[in-house]
Amino acid sequence: MQEAPEPDDRYIRASYSKADVRNHPSLKDLAAGYIREEIVSGRLGPGAKVDQDEIAAELGISRLPIREALIELTAKGFVTAVPRRGAFVVRLEVEDIEDHFEILGILFKLSGTRAAAKIDETRLRELRELHEEIGASRDIEVIKDLNHKFYRIINEVGSSRRVLLTLQYLWLSLPNDYYNSSRGLAETEAPYREGILAALEARDADAAARLTQDHLRACGRVTIDELQSRGYWSDIAGEEKRVPQSSR
Repeated sequence: MQEAPEPDDRYIRASYSKADVRNHPSLKDLAAGYIREEIVSGRLGPGAKVDQDEIAAELGISRLPIREALIELTAKGFVTAVPRRGAFVVRLEVEDIEDHFEILGILFKLSGTRAAAKIDETRLRELRELHEEIGASRDIEVIKDLNHKFYRIINEVGSSRRVLLTLQYLWLSLPNDYYNSSRGLAETEAPYREGILAALEARDADAAARLTQDHLRACGRVTIDELQSRGYWSDIAGEEKRVPQSSR
């Protein structure tokens, strides 16, 4: 049986510790961030049980904020709760990831089309400056942050409140976290960002629509490739890691 490679932590935030508790405004958010990091890094694999006692000991907090965090993460699709058994990491299939980014692509296409007609010169300058700043950076965390700001501007210009709320929900879900931890993120983002910016500067709604949708499909492919390289769909999880079914 092929052993899965160790997770590459170059693109994962530093581990949480008890020291974080003193400066964190919300213990629930601290616990949620810790669990998300454990899942995205691969330290908690698909089907693995989330050990609340272990997390409580690691962070130096009670189980209550951990239970609250798990309720939130269940709603966001990171874990599934099984009555009387606990919370288990969701196992995504290839189709889940493809569908996630296809839906995002439809919404980005809508925003890009509208933004091409509505965006003003001030916003275009902001996008150009962000794009150039990203290109000059070699810090992956800076790149991710600025890249998010770049697309947030486009979505704010081209989206209704309803679309923005839907995008926010999708952006905080598990497939996006996997993409943002992938080694192919920076090289995937650069050409699409340049093309989308050029389309907006030219007021070319058709090109903006096509490139935004193509971009999100590329994100899906990169995410799938990343998880395959980690052995995400290998057999090492075994039967013991399968999520148990609730009894009826």
